[in-house]
Amino acid sequence: MRPDLHNLSRPQKYLLLGALYLSQGIPFGLFVQALPVILRQGGTSLETIGLSSLLAIPWALKFLWAPWLDRPLYNLPRRKGWLIPLQIASMAALAAMSFIDPFSEVQLLLVGILFVNLLNATQDIVTDGLAVEILAPAERGFGNGLQVGGYRVGMVFGGAGALALIEVVGWSAGMALCVAGLVVALLPVLWTVEH
Repeated sequence: MRPDLHNLSRPQKYLLLGALYLSQGIPFGLFVQALPVILRQGGTSLETIGLSSLLAIPWALKFLWAPWLDRPLYNLPRRKGWLIPLQIASMAALAAMSFIDPFSEVQLLLVGILFVNLLNATQDIVTDGLAVEILAPAERGFGNGLQVGGYRVGMVFGGAGALALIEVVGWSAGMALCVAGLVVALLPVLWTVEH
């Protein structure tokens, strides 16, 4: 029997939240650690690479749409109804970006990065709301550490891990690794039910 999202054991809560925060760190690591190296190898100007950090603007502006995410999406469950579509959209966007040539289609790549940042910033709002709901006050300290730790592990996976794979096998394989990481991180969400 699958556990209810709002009635998880402490280890189940930590596994779920750790996976969700990990999934946010994977694309961010790819964009802030691996991508600048790749773009520089392709001859992209330092100015363009520096300005690409502006593509993280959804993270700063997410407070603008955060109030709408506390409502259910149509008649779907309140949290999973947002988390699952956002995760699937992130996977699809990264998979689509695997077909972009990062050296010759830089503008298209930058649009994809902005879109994935928008999806991840939105998922962060929903994940933080979920964390507040399911963690007891005594669990929130560890939960906060898990948030930072999961995100950082995801950054290493999507940054250094993807970059190492890209160096050996190519861009598409590195992107496939990031998509695979997001698929695995979605499994704990799919494993629960929400009433």
